[in-house]
Amino acid sequence: MKLRFFVLITGLFCISNQELVSKAEGCFLRCVAQCVAFVEKSDSTQQSLDACKPQCQKLNNKNLCSDNTCWSTCNGELVPEKTLPAPTNLTLKGVRGLSWSPVPGAVMYYIGYRTLNSKTFTSDDFVITEKQTVDLSTLTNIDPCSELEVAVAAFSEDGIGNESKELKISSPKPTANPKLDLLELQYLNTTLVSDFYQANATVHVEFRYKTDPWFLGPDDLDVQPLFHLISCVDPDLSQGIPVPDFDVHVKNSTISTSIGSDMMDRKCRYVYYLQSVMSKKCNTMTEMPSPPSSALQTIQVECDIVKNAPCVKVPSYQPPLCGMVENVAFSVLSRDRENLNDPASNLTVNVTFIPVTRNNEMPTLYYIGIFGTASEYHTKEEETFLGVNITHVIGKESSCTGFDSSGNCLAENLNRSIVLQGIHPKTLYGLTICAVKDIRNLTLPDVTLDSKSFRAKADRIMLVAHTSNNPVGMIIGIVIGSLVVILVAIVVIWFYFRKKSENMKFKFQMEQVGKNNMNRYIDFPIMAAKNDIWEIERRNLIIHNDKKLGSGAFGAVYLGKLIGKSLAHKDANSPLGINLMRAENCQVAVKMLPEYADEMSKHEFLREIALMKTLGYHERLVNMLACVTESEPLCLVVEYCDNGDLLKFLRERCKYMMKLDDLGINYHDPPENENYDTNMIVTLKQLLQFAVQISYGLEYLSQKGFVHRDVAARNVLVHEGTACKIGDFGLCRYIYADQSQYKSKGGKLPLKWMSPEAIRHYEFSIKSDIWSFGILLFEVITLGGSPYPGMPPEDVLPFLEGGGRIEKPDNCPENFYDVMMQCWNADPDDRIEFSDVRMQLATQLEDITEDYSYLKLDAAKDYYNVQYGDEKKTDVVIIPDEIIKPSKLIMDDISEKNLVIEQ
Repeated sequence: MKLRFFVLITGLFCISNQELVSKAEGCFLRCVAQCVAFVEKSDSTQQSLDACKPQCQKLNNKNLCSDNTCWSTCNGELVPEKTLPAPTNLTLKGVRGLSWSPVPGAVMYYIGYRTLNSKTFTSDDFVITEKQTVDLSTLTNIDPCSELEVAVAAFSEDGIGNESKELKISSPKPTANPKLDLLELQYLNTTLVSDFYQANATVHVEFRYKTDPWFLGPDDLDVQPLFHLISCVDPDLSQGIPVPDFDVHVKNSTISTSIGSDMMDRKCRYVYYLQSVMSKKCNTMTEMPSPPSSALQTIQVECDIVKNAPCVKVPSYQPPLCGMVENVAFSVLSRDRENLNDPASNLTVNVTFIPVTRNNEMPTLYYIGIFGTASEYHTKEEETFLGVNITHVIGKESSCTGFDSSGNCLAENLNRSIVLQGIHPKTLYGLTICAVKDIRNLTLPDVTLDSKSFRAKADRIMLVAHTSNNPVGMIIGIVIGSLVVILVAIVVIWFYFRKKSENMKFKFQMEQVGKNNMNRYIDFPIMAAKNDIWEIERRNLIIHNDKKLGSGAFGAVYLGKLIGKSLAHKDANSPLGINLMRAENCQVAVKMLPEYADEMSKHEFLREIALMKTLGYHERLVNMLACVTESEPLCLVVEYCDNGDLLKFLRERCKYMMKLDDLGINYHDPPENENYDTNMIVTLKQLLQFAVQISYGLEYLSQKGFVHRDVAARNVLVHEGTACKIGDFGLCRYIYADQSQYKSKGGKLPLKWMSPEAIRHYEFSIKSDIWSFGILLFEVITLGGSPYPGMPPEDVLPFLEGGGRIEKPDNCPENFYDVMMQCWNADPDDRIEFSDVRMQLATQLEDITEDYSYLKLDAAKDYYNVQYGDEKKTDVVIIPDEIIKPSKLIMDDISEKNLVIEQ
């Protein structure tokens, strides 16, 4: 039977990486290996080491030999030495279990280890084993929480193995199952009081948790659950709700807390899971910010599930569901049509609709329509989600034509239509249609509530008078209309030629920028938060303030979690939008404006939120999910992209690939090495894919009438290493159909990404975005290179107006550079369109081959030096937000005090 053993022995490591042990120790270990192999073959019951160690100790003598020939045979005691290959695939398993691939011919393995603060391996810090695994958590001569470096070598009776590559082992972290088991909810007659909350009784809540085996024992662990209030059936805004404190009971692996009994009375729902587990001795923690859906559980605290609760659950019945219809249409009964021209006449209207059904929904018994006079909403968003504003309820009508004594509907109108009577022409009415699910609950909502967040949609009903059939009036109307069209055409042509003449005369001048000419741009209306269907309760948003993702045009961005889902998916006009907005309990990015921000910053932040609501959904945009604007700090909730911004993504890979070049590693033909990270190698094909994706998103923005104003790699986010999405719309502006440019008043502008007309006149258009996209293509093809390397920002405009352009980078294909140059035409009208950019890049992507896909980086190029040494940041110029006279247009004339370069 093969002997299995794991034992400490004495020995010395050599400091040299090429020689794991000294020559004398090598002889000693080869002798032990030979002896062990002999003992095993003879099936001896004697322990191998006990029998072999004394016999081999004489070879552990540094004076045994004086030349390599002698050391090869250990002074004739052993067969000539041969070299065994180094162990590969060193892998950490569990807390501190180490494994590796077997080495052919090896009898035993020698594992050396040292703490990271140790300079060398010592004679006491190693173990030997016959297996291909070792448990380093059993070591007694070092701190069990320390970080280690380990190396492994194989030994046989005639061979000494090469040392494996050193593996760094971090301080051990405990792990646990994120799923909690709810054991008990029990009513206790004890008060719960805090600074801002008071309850006459409490509900005791107890969970059981499960941690994975921990070598320091369960007493060393500290667990922290998340028990988060989502919503209550009966909300109470008169007092805040304290965050529960938890007691951990290690002996039975339970966690307990107490909540106020009013949470039970108000039927409050909580979400819960195990959020983190920490080692007290090692001071290491494993957090679980995004547990699997199976671990993310909810519970509604009610009387019938709370033990000893002094209450009886009142049976509840499904109330009517309102606003769940579409394709609402109406028609006047034929007998009343002659009265359409009389606003005082009372007409009968038949309303038809198509119900919207959901899975697992109770069947509808019949429909009730609540109708009344109404007014228009002030914003398009309110109109989309809420229809019209019912100001006075006139009555209710039903689709049912008859009921029995129990209230059951006997028969309905044809096509389940609703008939409204007493409708006046030229008067705006609203109609909210509700589906009755249970005759035991006919409670209808108050459709005139001030809080529009709880309103169901009211469809528009308005009767328009008949048009006249008088042919004389029709002829007069046609003649007058024709004259108006001709007059408008003459005025338009006159203005066109006048504007063209002015542009030729004042080609290098600009109109005075100020409030008096802001009619060229009209702000988006910022809808009040109380009317905003995008608005969510702050308690439904968990923000990890210790996990900052970056900064936007306004405010910082943090990792967060959206508990539940927002209602904004109703606005989705595509399957992408619907699926995105229906995602529940998902990781999100939260842009948060500091509470101390000034009014201008708040206004700009709210404008960014309003703008993102109008963008619609697109797979190449960082889409908005929700917002919090009812209280400060203001929050904008958007999709989370796990790889961060494209600039950082590319620069990290550029740095990695250059280091491989320095080490002489050919990433075109990667070595078989577990430490070689293929995800850090970028190919030309991948860069073209990024370029196509970004152009697709910018094409969509331009079609919607938006100018981004800050197109750059730093404002593109990467998700899962393959998908690019355009983000940071803080500088984005909407240009109406009859306007072609947006004139900025200054502010924080990225000079090296701006077109000449944007630098000189502060005029931004879709064509200036095209120019910036050309600079972005340069960043992409140079893996985050800096445009105009070494050139001060104030020299960029003279360089461009003198005909200068960025030279073709070393990795750039000719047709890719041709697209860049088409983006950089001096005349904006001559620049390429985004649709053409996307098609040209897509064609290049289709034609590329894998062989042509690899990059070769030249570290001597200026544009690489920026990211490889991490020496600089993006050049950004801050233009003062004030009126600039035409005589001061040239950049050279701007005084240094008004020109600040961020370093």
